[in-house]
Amino acid sequence: MTDVGFAAQQRAGALMDLGRHDEAVTLLRGVLAEQPRHAGVLFLLARCHRVLGQHAEAMRLIDQALGFSVTQEHLLVEKTRILLAAGRPGYAAAAAHTAIEGSPRSWEAHALLAEALLALGNPTRVVVARRHADTALELAPQVPTAHLLDALLHVRMGRLRAARAACGRALALDPSFEPALQQLALLDAQRDQTGRAARGFTAALAADPQNLAAAMRHAVTAAALWWRLFDAVALAAVAHWALFALLGDVGRDVRLAAALLVLPVLAGAALPTWRRQPAALRWQLRRQLGSRTVAVCLALTLLAVAGLLVNGFAPATESPAGGVAVLLLAPVCLVLAVRLSRQSARRARPALRWLGYRVWARLAARTTLTVASDPRR
Repeated sequence: MTDVGFAAQQRAGALMDLGRHDEAVTLLRGVLAEQPRHAGVLFLLARCHRVLGQHAEAMRLIDQALGFSVTQEHLLVEKTRILLAAGRPGYAAAAAHTAIEGSPRSWEAHALLAEALLALGNPTRVVVARRHADTALELAPQVPTAHLLDALLHVRMGRLRAARAACGRALALDPSFEPALQQLALLDAQRDQTGRAARGFTAALAADPQNLAAAMRHAVTAAALWWRLFDAVALAAVAHWALFALLGDVGRDVRLAAALLVLPVLAGAALPTWRRQPAALRWQLRRQLGSRTVAVCLALTLLAVAGLLVNGFAPATESPAGGVAVLLLAPVCLVLAVRLSRQSARRARPALRWLGYRVWARLAARTTLTVASDPRR
């Protein structure tokens, strides 16, 4: 390696650390014009193009570097990253496997092979990915990325508590590690812990303000917080209607007092929740007041409040007021039932997935033993 090429790689690396990949490309192209067979420059140039989303050019450059370099494991690792970024997990798995053959103790190669197998998706590959992720953790326990990969595999297998623990270990190593912050927020959202998820996406955006995916999820979770307000009011209105429908003849004063008591109780619960939110989340909640989704949510919430108050006046079912109460609460009940069914399905899905993996693993083990014990096979 010449001094010129080494110095150019150092300067390009510094530019890449600052996110100035276009400038790094210009610098490296200048060196490559004089030294077209410089594998180190080709490697860094391919990495720049991968980060910029120019996967075809990145692949061309890394293949050139592989043709010129004697030491190829780090180049194969970069090739795997390019193929994963280009959405080619099958080819990425093959490249990572070749890297492992040349360097069995490369934690990056094991981690990338696990990531590629996870992207391929079927249970067999996920179980194999689990083994390579364990190897990566054993080789690099101090690297947050290895713990994040552990979390992603736990999520795929339905083990959300183990995934949270893995994210916690990653953040213990690097408290500002944005992918782990975002994954924790996703886990909270999956468990319908909307307030904590919103705060998690706020923390992820604070760690990486340019992350568009985290920004979109932050907005979606803020809208979900408005819908949690609807859930609380709708549940109170439906519970009030069902309770006094079962009790039968109860005085109007009692029904009306119960209806009026619900509103300050809900307000008393909502105000501390609002104050606990970070300033960025409160800004997002205010900004979304003009959105169509939040407008529908607030309209349904007001409908639930109106149904609660009308029902509080104890109208007979056959009276006009009773018909108004039913008419107000009918769409509220329908929307609430749909939301509760979706939340139940979302919470049940990880448990079913974990059960499926356990059953599959036992069946696969039995099949393997049967095949191995049969001498004719």
